[in-house]
Amino acid sequence: MKISKGCILAAGKGTRLLPLTETKPKPLIPIAGRPLLQHSIEMFRKNNITKILLIVGHYKEKIRDFFRNGEDFGVEISYIEQKEFLGTAHATNLSKDFSGQDPFLLFYGDQYMDSQIFKKIVSEFSTNRYDGLISAKYMQDPKKWGILKSNSEGLLEKIIEKPPDDRYGNLANAGVYIFNQDIFEGIANTEKSIRGEYELTDSIQYLVDKKKKIKIVDISDYYWNGVGYPWQILETNNHIISEMDSNLIHNSVLIENSVTIHGTVEIGENTVIKSGTYIEGPLIIGNNCVIGPNAYLRPYSTIGDNCKIGNSSEIKASIIMNHTAVPHLSYIGDSIIGEHVNLGCGTVTANVRLDKKNISMEIKGKLVETHKRKLGAIIGDYASLGINVNIMPGKCIGSYCEIGSNIIISQNIPANSLLYVKQEQKEILKRNLKKKLTQ
Repeated sequence: MKISKGCILAAGKGTRLLPLTETKPKPLIPIAGRPLLQHSIEMFRKNNITKILLIVGHYKEKIRDFFRNGEDFGVEISYIEQKEFLGTAHATNLSKDFSGQDPFLLFYGDQYMDSQIFKKIVSEFSTNRYDGLISAKYMQDPKKWGILKSNSEGLLEKIIEKPPDDRYGNLANAGVYIFNQDIFEGIANTEKSIRGEYELTDSIQYLVDKKKKIKIVDISDYYWNGVGYPWQILETNNHIISEMDSNLIHNSVLIENSVTIHGTVEIGENTVIKSGTYIEGPLIIGNNCVIGPNAYLRPYSTIGDNCKIGNSSEIKASIIMNHTAVPHLSYIGDSIIGEHVNLGCGTVTANVRLDKKNISMEIKGKLVETHKRKLGAIIGDYASLGINVNIMPGKCIGSYCEIGSNIIISQNIPANSLLYVKQEQKEILKRNLKKKLTQ
């Protein structure tokens, strides 16, 4: 059965991604030069899913303004606002009228998947008689996931949330599904969970208990990442850029003398690469940028549109968003810098602990292990930093912050903060040194 409809749940606030989501919705966070949600929509189109419903909420107007009716992206997009956040089953139920009598693909908008995943699950459902489909990925530690127990035919038997060990296997729910109208019966018979929410997994379990055939499709051979934490944005950025297989340099790009370019690069229109700049791909540079002179751009970096990377500055495996300036003598490593940010001369984002241990980040008031040995700073939109600011690994600076000169950032700075060091100077006394020396 042909699948031409897809629903993307994109209403969440993305609080674990603060400060990036203080000024924009999570689906519009740029990864490898395009918003996260645009990557998903383009993959839908590649697999002939051209009628798309976006369930929106947080900063819904910005999502609508960017994608509009979908014509510019080769699809047809409609919208429904999720006004109450009562769980994934409640959100899915908003797609009932959109789906009509047709099967549809359901996708969580805070994840990235290779296009082959969509191709595989659509083909599996279209060529077999199933009542639904759920994707699964091998996870080394099943205790953190909803694990899918299958029968001998590869059909779902039970969903076990965060089991104590691997007795039920290691295939975890990967958050992409195909449903027919049976799912809405399941939702109608779903009660609130212990968390006080209507869980989609409970609705699916209802269908399984009613002997419906829900196929498990293993996607472990393909790239999948839930983009729920800042370092997962960088991971996904690295993956997408690593897939680039040819140079794409716009014919309006001006490359001055003594510029070196190695590896695969994408450089947008009207960008200027000044003398002495050294570029190592794979990486992406947007439109209307000025790079250098003598800048050093290292692999897996994404520079947005209208950016300035100044004299002798180094960018390594980072995302620099639109309209941001990284001036001379600065180092940005394994970091995410928001839009309209201005960094003072000599800004340094430390990305490795002195003891070389993994870096933890403070997320929603708790320390979270990133499992990363290298991780720099996360800086929100419209922040402004003075000269010689040093930022310790894994620290966040909120949107619209103003950070004074010569400060070491060793803790997260909330949005709209003004931080400076008041320097006391003693009165300078003039002395007659010549007289003193001749005495």
